[in-house]
Amino acid sequence: MKILWGGLFMLISSLALATDAFEVVSLKFKEGVRLEEQKSLMAELNQVIQKYDGFKSRDYYYSSENGRWIDFVVWTDVKLAKRAAEAAMNDPKVGVVFSKMDEKTMIFSHYERIGGAKN
Repeated sequence: MKILWGGLFMLISSLALATDAFEVVSLKFKEGVRLEEQKSLMAELNQVIQKYDGFKSRDYYYSSENGRWIDFVVWTDVKLAKRAAEAAMNDPKVGVVFSKMDEKTMIFSHYERIGGAKN
């Protein structure tokens, strides 16, 4: 898991601005939600998230080793990222996707880039 997180941040860090905010969500879907449906549900969020002010990019990753998703979103700043998160909670399309996720497994945080390294 540490390698995955480090790889994600190194991949994006070369494209990020110092003022960007990063939203990282780690989650699993509820038992019985097949992987193909999970993929479709994650893709549906693209349509919703792109309409929010401050959105720059979104990438999501799946680990077959532990059935966990990492959703990585870049925003222009943390204020707009938090505003979008609040608005998304009231969006019916997001509600459908969230209803299939296992809330107990979810870790949702916003981050600001502090440093890094490149080869």
